[in-house]
Amino acid sequence: MLYENGCDIYGQDFSHKMIEIAYEKMPNAKLFHGDFLAGLVNELTQNKYDAIIATYSLHHLPDIQKVSFLNSLLTLLKDDGCIYIGDIAFATRGEMEAYKAQVGNEWDDDEMYFVCDELKEHFPQIEFEQISCCAGVLYIKK
Repeated sequence: MLYENGCDIYGQDFSHKMIEIAYEKMPNAKLFHGDFLAGLVNELTQNKYDAIIATYSLHHLPDIQKVSFLNSLLTLLKDDGCIYIGDIAFATRGEMEAYKAQVGNEWDDDEMYFVCDELKEHFPQIEFEQISCCAGVLYIKK
């Protein structure tokens, strides 16, 4: 929808197939192949952005690496920019643990989900909106 409304789209994905699919929908987007676990590709670090959006991807990073990566993204924002993260996320560790107990064996122990309260020490400006029982949007303004 952002593309359809005239926004310039830049992106990175580790999957060549996903980039191919994205180009079919957004032929003028600037998309690059690369695994964000190794950082952003150089081409993406050369710009300043109004917004950076990550959906259901950053839960692959350990919390300390999330902090480092998010700090690097903040440097790429324009002065009034914002990072938007849509993912499995909880306001508190207690809420996450309660949900984990509720779903039992369906919980994925290989993924490291967001706990907003724990990120506040690194990003005091962080805001959180719970969308469902286990998903939310985190907002980090520059």
